[in-house]
Amino acid sequence: MTAIDLRVILQRTVSSVYGDLVTRRTGQAVRCGVEELLADFEGDQVAIIDFSGVRLIDLSCADEIVAKLLLHHGRARPFLLRGVTEDHRDAIEPVLERHGLVAVAEDRAGRLSLLGIIPERVRDVFAILAERGTAKLEDVAEHLAVPQEAVRELFDELLQRRLALADAGGRQVFALA
Repeated sequence: MTAIDLRVILQRTVSSVYGDLVTRRTGQAVRCGVEELLADFEGDQVAIIDFSGVRLIDLSCADEIVAKLLLHHGRARPFLLRGVTEDHRDAIEPVLERHGLVAVAEDRAGRLSLLGIIPERVRDVFAILAERGTAKLEDVAEHLAVPQEAVRELFDELLQRRLALADAGGRQVFALA
């Protein structure tokens, strides 16, 4: 999987001297740079947006970059926000909530979580998936002590929202990382 480094795009499009994503205009420029790279991605390849080199992101940049990427491209491909810190989360999560969006985030220790609004049961299934890397329908149903059909619906929601990937039969889901 190819990662799109936001700091590199920031330095190429706006300024080569800092790593802060602030102001709406900066967010627009960086998003356009990301969209240029996304055009070269194949099929529904996971788009990894790497925040590792970003020190700060404000609400306007979170809206311009994260929310608009998900709104415009989130149905076509899954997105993984990599290298997300607590400070990044503080700007990204309220923007996602305002738009009714949800995204997979990976912190700098490699732990996966969901940002945004999503039902608690879906979050529970995602937590199992994040811990294991992959999860089978039967195993999740047994772990949560719920019927398999209920887990199938939760798997389906994860897949429809592009928060996980599945095998051909849809009985096993995989984390994006």
